Amino acid sequence: MFILKRQDVEISNVQNPQNRTQQIAILQYQGQTFRLLNMFGDNREEALALWRDLTDNKGKACVLLDEPEARRFSVWGKVKMDQLEASTIIDQIVERSLVQGCLLLLQSIYIEIEDFLGNRQAALFKQDILKVMQKGKFPQVENADALEQLLKLDPLSSMQIPSWDDNKLQILLGELYQLAQSYFGNTGFLESARESLNEMPTNDRTKVLDWLKVTPKGKLWR
Repeated sequence: MFILKRQDVEISNVQNPQNRTQQIAILQYQGQTFRLLNMFGDNREEALALWRDLTDNKGKACVLLDEPEARRFSVWGKVKMDQLEASTIIDQIVERSLVQGCLLLLQSIYIEIEDFLGNRQAALFKQDILKVMQKGKFPQVENADALEQLLKLDPLSSMQIPSWDDNKLQILLGELYQLAQSYFGNTGFLESARESLNEMPTNDRTKVLDWLKVTPKGKLWR
């Protein structure tokens, strides 16, 4: 049906209404909704083969997403909003790049603490940020092991980033800023944290920086 670029679409993660412990990657394009069927890395031929089979042979409405900067191809199948509980999606949808950006900020602060303050302080920071996420009931961060996986996750290549809504992102931005300031004793961490966003594709980085300028807790990170 379509071959699209990353800048053409919005991607988010939502909880599977049938299984709250699972996530569904959702792509939106011109008012249409698609869910992830398969990820192919940089194997363009396999992605094209599946896309053509589904569209030409099976009559499915599908999207082939080409992400050159991430060296990744993926195939997405069209779904009806009522199949995914429209109200749930509307409540949860946040531009995927915003969650990725917040994860990069979190990981940057953790790495800075570990590098400059040592392993003991890094371990204390993990305890502190876990308390924040448990109190805020962050999906997919119920315990220390889940947090450990989150800190090691590559937000830019994984399709399994958490399905956090805007409220969760506001909590994270505000609490992370306060924690970082208490650990470092100043705001010198802001520059390196913002630099971590340079890893993102230009389009996504611009979206995150623009969002930080206008969102309540994002202004702390300017």
